[in-house]
Amino acid sequence: MGRSKCQDGHYRRECGNVERTVHSLRVFVRATLKSFLTHMKAYFDPLDASPMSHEAVEGVLEGKRVEVKGGGALAEKGFGVQVSESLWLTLVEAAYLVDKGELRVVEGEEKRNIGFEDLVKRASSMDNGFWQKLVVYTDLRDRGLRAQPLEGTSLILAEKKIKEGERRYMVLCLEEGVRIGFRELEGYIRRALESRRDLVLAIVDKDGNISYYKVEKSLG
Repeated sequence: MGRSKCQDGHYRRECGNVERTVHSLRVFVRATLKSFLTHMKAYFDPLDASPMSHEAVEGVLEGKRVEVKGGGALAEKGFGVQVSESLWLTLVEAAYLVDKGELRVVEGEEKRNIGFEDLVKRASSMDNGFWQKLVVYTDLRDRGLRAQPLEGTSLILAEKKIKEGERRYMVLCLEEGVRIGFRELEGYIRRALESRRDLVLAIVDKDGNISYYKVEKSLG
């Protein structure tokens, strides 16, 4: 049964109201996000990073970490955690150093060599966000920042020296298109404030391109 002209007119008005409401919501969301996110594509200015020595040291894969006996030279550059006479590297740090030719990773008594691709594949099987963290970590290091991944999280702590002293960041690595709730984001903001660091979101697209956003304030 067809609708009358009056019904058609009412239907068009209702549709128009819905479209205007949806548009208003989109504008509101965009404006809200802009109120606490500042785009930072050029925020991390490249610095003169210390040249790599290109003399690969040996590290032994031990579960989710790599042990380097001694490792003093790497520790001085801000890599790993020194425990007694060993330097323990996260898999993100290890993959970065392998790719740069600074580290050779082996496993087992036969000391079988583990190449970059194999190491990344293994790490990714244990951590779905490993690739994004490695991409961001590599970018930060290549720009001259000292960076340290936090195991079991999507966070990287980074420092950048400036004339006034030092800028300290907590970088949250995210895959483009993956949602993050406001409560979760608020938790990261609180954590960054407690550690006196600026929270930065690093969004990585499927091609490995990174967009940085500095969180300036939370909602509410």
